[in-house]
Amino acid sequence: MKKKSIALFSAAASVLLALGTSSAFATPAQARPEKVIDLAVGNNGVVHIDAGVPGLSVGDEFVYADKLSKDGKQIGKDGSSCEVTELKGSEITTNCVLSVQLPDGQITAQSLWVKGSDTVRMAITGGTGTYRGATGELTCNDIQTPKETYHIELDS
Repeated sequence: MKKKSIALFSAAASVLLALGTSSAFATPAQARPEKVIDLAVGNNGVVHIDAGVPGLSVGDEFVYADKLSKDGKQIGKDGSSCEVTELKGSEITTNCVLSVQLPDGQITAQSLWVKGSDTVRMAITGGTGTYRGATGELTCNDIQTPKETYHIELDS
């Protein structure tokens, strides 16, 4: 009887273990995100914060907000800030931090950007929800134009 009970317990444990690891029973939070996400960016506005010395100087900040769309439908929004870190003549280098809010979570990214250049590649530094622990690259194209887009490539 004891051997039969151990065998039944072992079989039941094997079935439960298989069910527990089955992707058929995954919850939405466990679902894998798309590896590539392309979004249209609609600028909601920008604010220049003049810190320290009057006029454009190191420490000034630019704060942005955008609506994000896919296939013509708004699916999210973002917020970013770029702090001036260096001025060389008319070249303005900023350190930018970006948070992208999508239906299944958020993605964060960061990079240096020379203000006025139309493309920047940002390191994905993390995320929430489906994007928890995200890494990869977010490329902003046609920055501050009506054709601005985000191309997000997630590593996993």
